[in-house]
Amino acid sequence: MTVPAPRTQRGEPTTRKSFSSEQKLRKPSEFKQVFRNPTASSDSCFKVLARKNSLRISRLGMAVSRNTDRRAVGRNRIKRVIRESFRHYYSENPANLDIVVLPRIKAASTSNERLFRSLEEHWLRLEKQFKG
Repeated sequence: MTVPAPRTQRGEPTTRKSFSSEQKLRKPSEFKQVFRNPTASSDSCFKVLARKNSLRISRLGMAVSRNTDRRAVGRNRIKRVIRESFRHYYSENPANLDIVVLPRIKAASTSNERLFRSLEEHWLRLEKQFKG
């Protein structure tokens, strides 16, 4: 039995980029590795820490605290935006980085579009720093 390809509400096939469990930082030791001597990029919405890894893929970790937004729905929205931005950028621009995103309080009151633009700038900045 084959599983049909995912479709939009209109019935068209989606072009959704995948985000596998291999692309997630899970263990505290993996996060600590990034926190030790990272390359950083920050603005009013996010602080992004990155470090080269020995894998062939980039991995994402997030630390979204209750200080960012007291409501779980707000924190989940921020995490969804971060994952989606990471998925889109790193599916087209593969790199071997471990990345930890730390949202700031302002991220809770910022629109999704602005958050996407901010993260895109961080991805580009990190790419420049690691290639240059």
